[in-house]
Amino acid sequence: MLALRHSAQITTAEVLSLRLGMKHPPDYAETAELTFRAGPGYFPRVATIARRLVNLFIIMTQLGFCCVYFVFVATNIRQVLNQHIVAIDVHAYMAMALVPMLLLSLVRNLKYLAPVSLASNVVMCAGVAVTLYECAKDGLPPLSERRLVAEWQRWPLFFGTVVYSFESICIVMPLRNEMKNPRDFSRPLGVMNVGSVFIGVLLVSLGSVGYLKFGDAVKGSLTLNLEQTSVLCQVLRVSLCLGIMGTYPLQAYVPIEILWPSIERRFRPLRHPALAELALRACVVLFTFLLAESIPRLNLFISLVGALSSSALAFVFPPLLDWAWRWHGDPKLSLRTHITNAVILAVGLLVTGWGTYAALKDIIEALATGIDDDSS
Repeated sequence: MLALRHSAQITTAEVLSLRLGMKHPPDYAETAELTFRAGPGYFPRVATIARRLVNLFIIMTQLGFCCVYFVFVATNIRQVLNQHIVAIDVHAYMAMALVPMLLLSLVRNLKYLAPVSLASNVVMCAGVAVTLYECAKDGLPPLSERRLVAEWQRWPLFFGTVVYSFESICIVMPLRNEMKNPRDFSRPLGVMNVGSVFIGVLLVSLGSVGYLKFGDAVKGSLTLNLEQTSVLCQVLRVSLCLGIMGTYPLQAYVPIEILWPSIERRFRPLRHPALAELALRACVVLFTFLLAESIPRLNLFISLVGALSSSALAFVFPPLLDWAWRWHGDPKLSLRTHITNAVILAVGLLVTGWGTYAALKDIIEALATGIDDDSS
């Protein structure tokens, strides 16, 4: 369903670029505004609000990823170092991770981060393979020993986690526009479909193997369940942490690119624009650090980000955009299209509302009890 929504976003952007004679398809926020302006009824009146909401949810999603990175690094490094030194609180490890993440985020040109990103991706791929090996090396218990369906109260957290893990709508259009042959992106065997299938299989494999191995004791990060004294597992945790820190600037790049033009227009002329941009980058990193410090529960943070912002971007806005651009220009706006969009919109609103409530409720309870992710 997420791949279907991504395809709808691409189609909408392509149609807009053709109708308006644009050289390149607009990004997600621009697509929302232009589509709403061409839509029926009240759509044009809320076009500007739609663009701002999309940008807001994109910023929230990307900053949420950055916060999760802080928590992931801190909890995994804590498990490694606590085997060799005196136990230190997870908040102290977040503070240690702040320095390298801040320095990397001050790099303004992405081409200088390309080698770091490549190395991080290699490490992440190797880490996934080692994680699967460590989980399955001693065999897996039979499926009959695990609950196949959780209590319905836990479903919102599950959906939020799934959407968070699989959602990539923020980078769909930028990636497509950078391709030499953009039309190859959405072909049946194009980048989007092949990538979606590969990631889907990878996530299902990790999730299934992890749950079969550890059951309800599985933690927010599967690496936290691996043997703590194993040298291979310790190397795995450290390597993944380095990889995560290397990709942090790429996640922070998107909200900075959205915020910087507004700040530049608001305070122009800037006497030292380069210093001002560096200050913004530092503020973004510090904000995500402070937010991560306040919610050191990796699984709940993932569910909250997925339910609140990722679900809205993946399920709420796409059917609205599809309705708007088809209304006056597509004779194929059939009953089936109406039903499909209505079902996806209803699912999106349900997951966003219910999931956000459930995640916030569990976060408040976790803060009240003072239990962190490493000990849950």
